[in-house]
Amino acid sequence: MKFPSVSFWVYLLVLLLGVFKRRDSIEMDINGIIGETKRSVNFPTKSAIYVWGYNQSGQTGREGKDGHLRIPKQLPPELFGCPAGANARWLDIACGREHTAAVASDGSLFTWGANEFGQLGDGTEEGRKYPKKVKQLETEFVKSVSCGAHCTAAIAEPRQNDGTILSRLWVWGQNQGSNYPRLFCGAFSPNTIIRQVSCGAVHVVALSEDGLLQAWGYNEYGQLGRGFTCEGLQGARVINAYAKFLDETPELVKITQVSCGEYHTAAISEKGEV
Repeated sequence: MKFPSVSFWVYLLVLLLGVFKRRDSIEMDINGIIGETKRSVNFPTKSAIYVWGYNQSGQTGREGKDGHLRIPKQLPPELFGCPAGANARWLDIACGREHTAAVASDGSLFTWGANEFGQLGDGTEEGRKYPKKVKQLETEFVKSVSCGAHCTAAIAEPRQNDGTILSRLWVWGQNQGSNYPRLFCGAFSPNTIIRQVSCGAVHVVALSEDGLLQAWGYNEYGQLGRGFTCEGLQGARVINAYAKFLDETPELVKITQVSCGEYHTAAISEKGEV
């Protein structure tokens, strides 16, 4: 049997390399096109909120019904002041211990459920079994929301904005100083851009665009990241050192994402470290 010459194999290798190179070139061209036209992509214009589970305080939005939901059920648009069949889209949703908050695509924030600590942001301490827009934030475009056990925090920008005021933090409810949403800077300067906020059971952590974290609330389990535990409500303070391992000296780390559990906190650094 006669095998192909060396020159044939060289020619075949060059041909295959050319095919792979051409395929990579095509993929790059497609990616470039997608990147250039991403503003014109048709995103979904309609979405829905589904709720289920414990409903003692009406946190599942079932007005006049105390029964618990065992399967997910859609909340009708009429509950949010939208006509039946209207195109409603939702940007974010969060659950507290017994209250719920949702951000509509027009930047409106709705809350419902328990309210004994003012966590619904309506200035009262009366619970509500149906969604209602938070009037104090009607002049703001809410971008995201987080619920603690009995408090709520949201990131928003003014609707009438000349571009000088960016994402700011609003807080209310238990240990947040008000039953209405109030601007909160804490340990950050007033012009700090807030990237994310996360609420635990009795503590809150906010992340700045610069990758800094500040935390406030209770610290009986060390959830504020200060290197010690203590009793009583603690004021806001920047977490300025992180240890990769317990036996290493803490160092400065830039954070890109944070999440609070009931009594603990976790974060991801810009290097992908947890």
